[in-house]
Amino acid sequence: MPNKLREYRKHQGLRQLDVATKLGFSSTDRISKWERGLTYPHLLNLFKLCKLYNVYPHELYDGLLSTAYVDMKRENINN
Repeated sequence: MPNKLREYRKHQGLRQLDVATKLGFSSTDRISKWERGLTYPHLLNLFKLCKLYNVYPHELYDGLLSTAYVDMKRENINN
């Protein structure tokens, strides 16, 4: 998902600051963390991103679910 978020943002010609502003954030910290895969957006923000990037939810969710599953498996292996 992180790569998809960056890809869709750039395809729309937006900077991280543009996205942050449109989502009501005062800084780009969250956008940066989402795009680097450090954190994931909440469901409401995912819908806002879909509207902003003009994509369907499954286009972002598929990446999110795959990434979350891999992270979960990795965490279970390490514990």
